[in-house]
Amino acid sequence: MVRWNRVLPAGFVTLVVLYLYAPIAVIVIFSFTTSPRLSMPIEGFTLDWYVSALSNPLIATALRNSLVLAATSAVLSGVMGVAFSFGLVAVRRAWLRSTLLAGSLLPAIVPLLVIGIALAVLFRAVGMPQGLLNAAIGHMIVSLPFVVLTMNARLESFDFSTLEAARDLGASAWQAFRDITFPLIRPSVIGAMLLAAALSLDEFVVTWFNIGNQQSVPVLVWGLMRRGVDPSINAIATILLALLVCLVVASNRLGRRNGAS
Repeated sequence: MVRWNRVLPAGFVTLVVLYLYAPIAVIVIFSFTTSPRLSMPIEGFTLDWYVSALSNPLIATALRNSLVLAATSAVLSGVMGVAFSFGLVAVRRAWLRSTLLAGSLLPAIVPLLVIGIALAVLFRAVGMPQGLLNAAIGHMIVSLPFVVLTMNARLESFDFSTLEAARDLGASAWQAFRDITFPLIRPSVIGAMLLAAALSLDEFVVTWFNIGNQQSVPVLVWGLMRRGVDPSINAIATILLALLVCLVVASNRLGRRNGAS
């Protein structure tokens, strides 16, 4: 006898997953097709579109810019997020701590269009020309709330008595951080930085308003799609997707390892 109370939920979840990931699967499949037309049936499989994409100097430059932005965003948001989280833990008043935490999460709530335009107006007012630096600052602002959330969750269960014991034994503040604090929070820090890098690689709106004449991969793909879609764009999207998946999986595994420890 069919147990509909199990079959129906499983079928519904399957349909939702197919709805979410079928377009992504189509992009990946068509990046390997030999036909320049995005039509079924698929005539054959080739890696020529990847070779064509990576040999394009515009794409190579955009990929390098995206990696620079991702690395910069990961480092800056990681350092600032960790410092802010430790400062938040030190706040004794609960209402002030909750207010500061809510304020740090505002960039995750405010629409990216508003953030992008606001940063563009601010940089123009202070005389900063558009470029990678402006885009990197924007990426840091967008990524910072997620770093703070990750680190705040880790520090909620952190045993600060170990630091007090180290200080009582004669360790300086730097030695206590280097030998005790950082090894314990390192998986969370690296995971948060990888998540920030993943968000940076995928960021388009804030980048488009602030990067100027330079290009990242999302900005370049948007410009190329205005002239039509060809399999080389699918190859670029597949490469970017692979990078994002690797970063998110690594961040998730580090978070689980830290939670298990």
